[in-house]
Parts: sequence; structure tokens; C-alpha cells
Amino acid sequence: MKKKWLMLGSAVGVSSIVMVTTGFSALASTSGYDAYKSALKNTKTVQNVAVQAAAALQDNGSVLVSANGNFKMSLDTKTASGNADVAANGTSQSLSVYKQNDQTVLKSSASDVYFVKQEGAKKHKAEKKLNETEIPQQVETVIDALVGNLKDFVAVDTKDDGSKEIAIQLDNAQIPAVVNAIAPIAIKQATKEENDGEKNDDAANPNKLPFKEDFLKNAAPQLTQDIKIEKVSMKATVNANNYISHQEADLTVSGKDDSGTVHQVNLHLQADLSGFNSTSPDTIDLAGKTVQTLKNDHHGRQQDDNE
Repeated sequence: MKKKWLMLGSAVGVSSIVMVTTGFSALASTSGYDAYKSALKNTKTVQNVAVQAAAALQDNGSVLVSANGNFKMSLDTKTASGNADVAANGTSQSLSVYKQNDQTVLKSSASDVYFVKQEGAKKHKAEKKLNETEIPQQVETVIDALVGNLKDFVAVDTKDDGSKEIAIQLDNAQIPAVVNAIAPIAIKQATKEENDGEKNDDAANPNKLPFKEDFLKNAAPQLTQDIKIEKVSMKATVNANNYISHQEADLTVSGKDDSGTVHQVNLHLQADLSGFNSTSPDTIDLAGKTVQTLKNDHHGRQQDDNE
């Protein structure tokens, strides 16, 4: 079951990387490019923030998966809290998450069990690296070199109050060749069906993880041929304090499955940020609740202490 969530996460992650990388490179006019990069760096210095996020996956106009969530995150205290609602295959489920006292607590609406994972030193080291505020100069140099003539496609609108609206939209012909060459391989890999016996393992242990075992089964169509990126678009709002307060992105991909059926898949992601440096995450008291401890096994997936 873990791999089913990882499969969807990989698809979203790959798509996000394609959108962000392409969008970042495309914000190439002197004013727009520098404004976005400056706001991105400045936003990464925020110590705590509230985030309202949403995502939707559509196939030929029909919604396959939708998700909405509200989160509070604090880098200075290493705490977080939030709730997410996900709908897929006609089934809805809610998940609450808390990060506190060096623990991550997960609670699904499908169960009364609170799943707890203890964070280790390696996790904190990885988070510290992830939270570095400075973009390495080498990375900036590479991104700057990729800009090219994409600067002609960016639109920047500076408002009277000092905020900025930045937008970019690229169709298939405008997307860099290297992205068009690599993305189909990544998308095909991310959406392929896993057949490793994990379904039976999940069915035998329905409470092993805080999700229903078939919740996201086959949520995305399995594209295997004629895969190409049709369109990439991104919009960002930078407020007067030079923080990114809103960002959204759309990725449209076309392709065929093994039966030859044509699919046009659209992934929409958006996030609204607020409460900069004035947000405190919620906490959960586990006293008197049913708690199940999660740990990592040697294969890199989660398992509980009862296994």
C-alpha cells in the first residue's frame, strides 16, 4: 500500500519538478526572473507559515483524484499540523497530521488508531539540508544558462501596492527539448502498475498504515505510448513584502494506454501562503488514545511494531 501512495506521490512529484523547473527557467525577463528568484529566496527564510493547498488530477475532463489541505508549519520549532481531504475512485478520506516532540502523528478518518513515527537524527539532518535558505550558486548558474529565448513568454504585472503577478504558459513546441525527451520516460515509470504482491500484504494487515489499502488503486491512467507534454503553465503572486503568497501550476500530458485508448491528463496544483512568521501549529494529546508505532524496515517502507 505504501507503494501505491508513493506511485501517486512520484507522479505528482515528477510533474511538479517539470513545472517548477520549466517555469523557473521561463521567468527569464530581467524583471520577472529576478523578481521571482528574489521572492523564492525570501520566502524560504520564513520561520513559520500557514498553507492552504489543493490538487486535482483529471483524465479526459473527468476528475480522478482531488485533494485539499490546510497546514501550519514552523521551522524554528520543528513542528507542524494539518488536515487533508482526498477523494479518489468515488471514495473520500481525511488525514490529520501532527509533528511534535520529535514525532510524526498520523490519524485517518477510516480508523481510530493514531500512527506515530519517531524521528531520528538522520531525519533532522536531512530536514536541515532541505531547509537551507540559500540556493547554491552552481544551481543558479545552471538555471540562468537554461533561460535562453524563453524570456519572450513571461508576463509580469507590478501592482500599485508593490505586489507582482508573474505568469508563464508554454505549449508543446515551446517546452525545452530536454524536458520533452525525459518527461515521457518519467511519467510512464510513475504511472505503471505495481505487481509485487503488496496488495495481498496490505489486505492481510488493514491497520498497518493509516490509509485504506485500495484507496488510490489505479487512480491515474497507465500511459505507455505516444506520451508528450501538451502544456505547462504557472502563475505566482508575490506580495509587497516579497513573499510568494500564491502559486499555481498546470501540467497537461497526452498519451495512450496499452489498449490504445487516448488520454489527456491534467494535473493542477496550487498553494496559498499566509500568516508569515505569525503561525503556531496545533498539537495533539495522545493520552488515552489508541496508538500504533511505525518504524522503518530494511526495505525502506513503513511497518508497525506489531509485525
